[in-house]
Amino acid sequence: MVTTRFTRRYIVALSLVAGLTICGQFLIHRQLDGQTSDAYVLNYAGRQRFQSQQIVKDALLMTSQAIPAASVNALAQTQRQLLARWERFHQELMSGHLTDLGLTVPNSPTVQTLFRQLDPHFRTIRDQAHRLLTLAGQPIRDSRAEQAAIQTLLTHDTLFLNRMDAIVRQYSREAEQKVERLRTIENWLLLITLVVLVLEALLIFSPAVRMIREAVDRLTAAHQQAAQANEALQRTNQSLKLAQQQLMHETALRHKQQLTEQRVRLSAVVQGQEEERRRLSRELHDGIGQMLTGAKLLSENVRSIDQLPPTDQTTFGKLKTLLVRIIQETRHVSNNLMPPVLSDFGLLAALRLLTEQQHEQTGIEVSLQTKLVDARFNPAVEIGLYRIAQEAINNATKHADASRILVSLNWRGDQLQLRIQDDGCGFDYSFPAAVRSQGLHNMRERAKLLDGSFRLLTRPRAGTTVQVYVPISVATQSAMRSIAAATPIY
Repeated sequence: MVTTRFTRRYIVALSLVAGLTICGQFLIHRQLDGQTSDAYVLNYAGRQRFQSQQIVKDALLMTSQAIPAASVNALAQTQRQLLARWERFHQELMSGHLTDLGLTVPNSPTVQTLFRQLDPHFRTIRDQAHRLLTLAGQPIRDSRAEQAAIQTLLTHDTLFLNRMDAIVRQYSREAEQKVERLRTIENWLLLITLVVLVLEALLIFSPAVRMIREAVDRLTAAHQQAAQANEALQRTNQSLKLAQQQLMHETALRHKQQLTEQRVRLSAVVQGQEEERRRLSRELHDGIGQMLTGAKLLSENVRSIDQLPPTDQTTFGKLKTLLVRIIQETRHVSNNLMPPVLSDFGLLAALRLLTEQQHEQTGIEVSLQTKLVDARFNPAVEIGLYRIAQEAINNATKHADASRILVSLNWRGDQLQLRIQDDGCGFDYSFPAAVRSQGLHNMRERAKLLDGSFRLLTRPRAGTTVQVYVPISVATQSAMRSIAAATPIY
């Protein structure tokens, strides 16, 4: 309730101050506009005095016997223009409508009386000037008539100038009166504003300061009580923080342990898969492969083929061809499951063989580029990187419509980098189908098992690049040599 009362008082006081300020600005701007108009009027009046003197001067020159006829005609033309302008300015000053400036300045009764007293002299000067122009245009000059007109001009010009001086002085007095009225109004506005400010200080600010001081005292007491309660809360909060930190630490340890166990299980699953692939590869090579090779040798030792009917001979030939293709496919499947060259000669040899086989089978240019020679790595790293390269090359040959695939294996700082790049059609990795791709998921998980990182760079119609980085602490450091420049190996 108290705040509402003070708010109303404050709004009223501010409104009064604002109203007084606006009134003062309005009056000042209005007076400035009036001063501008008065300055223009004074300028017009001064120009009238000057133009009347110029009219008399030109009239004297036209009547002079020393002026040639050509110069008299030029002066006559100038005199006509000057008279027309002088007459127009006179009419505008009397009416208060300044056409050139677009202003309307009403004349006071005093000024109107002065203009009525000036008007006869104006008319006489105008008429005599026009008479002189008429005389100057005649072939035979009338010197007596010209001198009479000049005498009349000189007499009334002096009276005209005196009346114009009186009009100018009256304009100046009226302008000073306007300024004095404005000064008086400003003084009254200043006085009223000061009174409003004093009342505002007594009725608003002084009670408000007293209330604020009382409120500050109450707030200080409440702050002391809150500080005491805050200390108790801080002690409680500190004990809760310690418990929370301990809980978070235990939770982090359990999460880390779960991740480690999950990684161990995944690694065991992958290792089991590789062992199973190795066993299947060995059984295919040593078992089915040997039996198929024996069947092929037996078919080649048959000597009575010529005695068979032509149809049986054709069937027998197809059988031998089919056996050869089965043997090749069996070797290919066995090699894909676990190439012996990977365990015998290492990752470089396996990648070289993989690129050569893909080039032969697909006709696509597949090449290996490396600065490493006779490098051997951790067996898990060799198997993991080989599987990633195998998956990336298969994707490029089957889905990318690529014409060239480049496989590179090099050191990048303290990391081993495997890079597979193709110039195929690429794809939009933001599509859900690309994110859920099983092949990409397998490559990413194999990279994680090696403590490495996996990056996929691709865009539609811009090819695809697969990059895998394995830390040097994971990869083996034995039996590795580097050469100065990269040497493509096909």
